[in-house]
Amino acid sequence: MERKKILIIILIIGIACLILGPVLGFLMNKITVSDNSVIPVSISEASSSGIQDAHSIPITLDKGQKAIIQFAVYYENITTTLKIFGLGVYNRQYALNSAPTGLTGRNFLYSIFAYGQSPSSSTFSTNSRSITEDGFYYMEFAGDTNGDYLISVPGQYVIVVYGTNSSPTDTDVLFNIKVEVDGPGTFLSSLFITIGILLLVLWVGLLAYAYIKLLRRGI
Repeated sequence: MERKKILIIILIIGIACLILGPVLGFLMNKITVSDNSVIPVSISEASSSGIQDAHSIPITLDKGQKAIIQFAVYYENITTTLKIFGLGVYNRQYALNSAPTGLTGRNFLYSIFAYGQSPSSSTFSTNSRSITEDGFYYMEFAGDTNGDYLISVPGQYVIVVYGTNSSPTDTDVLFNIKVEVDGPGTFLSSLFITIGILLLVLWVGLLAYAYIKLLRRGI
């Protein structure tokens, strides 16, 4: 009877792992670092002359990991610029309250929606990207680029956004931004599926062993 319970437990856990693998892979494919895709971020025009007034989002990237950035402006009279700095550079310039307009950021890729074009012809590498009313960009960053391809450079980085408002009576700078990084979804999915398969193989083996023992007893 005890052996039967063990077989049932192994079977249940094995099936559960096979089901959980794809689910966890989907749920943890991306990890959200910051999400202002619905509620906009509000900063001051002073952000263009001092990095301490800019909006900053710190991220950490491991080897082979990338950040995905959705950057948009839906508001009149506003121009915003996004740059990415290494943490050391950012800390030094933050202490000086340097103007981000004069700083050179790290290279990243940005995509323009262009129907009928191949992905490579609508994806570009840059170290700075400005955006105005009704503009939207999809960006990827892994540390550096080589042409239209990402290069993985693990480390700590800071995404910085600053901007201006051309309205004579308004100094608020509004924009929307969402930042995600690659999560452990693929690894967890493979791990759980592998464990599930091994447990089912073990279950079949134990079941076959028990059946053979019963046959031998009958003989």
